[in-house]
Amino acid sequence: MTGALLRRRVNFFLLAALGFNLLLWAGSRDMYAKWAGVPPVPSRAGAVMMALGDPEFSYRSGALTLQNLGDGGGQTTPLKDYDYKKLGRWLWLLNELDPASDQVPYLAAYYFGVVRDKPEDTAVLVDYLAAVGQNPAGEKWRWLAQAAVLARHRMNDLHRALDIAYMLSKMRLTDGRDLPSWAREYPVFILKAEGDKASARQLMESILQTEKNLSPDEIKFMKNYLVNRLDTNPAEAEALVKARGHL
Repeated sequence: MTGALLRRRVNFFLLAALGFNLLLWAGSRDMYAKWAGVPPVPSRAGAVMMALGDPEFSYRSGALTLQNLGDGGGQTTPLKDYDYKKLGRWLWLLNELDPASDQVPYLAAYYFGVVRDKPEDTAVLVDYLAAVGQNPAGEKWRWLAQAAVLARHRMNDLHRALDIAYMLSKMRLTDGRDLPSWAREYPVFILKAEGDKASARQLMESILQTEKNLSPDEIKFMKNYLVNRLDTNPAEAEALVKARGHL
């Protein structure tokens, strides 16, 4: 093979390679790596294995992953575009790893809970918060309250909100503390929103008649609410307040 022939073949090969690269570029210039949003959910055993057998480290790593979703590599995904079913599986996995921590419930309530467009996505968060909020230890009851708020104001599902509010109002904390009065009274506000003033009035009156640990300000608020919002006769409301002297 002469030198001239070899050069022609080399030049042809280089031109062909260049042409192939140009075709490849033309076909793929609009293709970019896309952030998947929520990463695949491992099993509990897999999550612990990736943390060298430490469940707490696995929990903290997973919580940080959820906290920083979409913020890596200069790419972001709107919360409304996340796969909330997959996100829900992450929430339950992390709850299994550390049911005592409030970090992940906080993210569910105050970060992912801002989504308004899809009630079915919010329902995933409500189910999770309503479950973890039934733990009577510490301040877990607050997640039950947050689940009721999301159901009422994000899902516009007053029936679901009322069911959760009743669970909240009946909770008894393990350390003997009483729930705040607003938590016990929350079903009243939802019943009024539903238009069921009779049931709301009955529940508010029951609280006034049976609850011993009410401050003067709470009693005044409840009396005014009965009269001004639930159409209770002022004399009847005053009689309920006076009857508290026998508790």
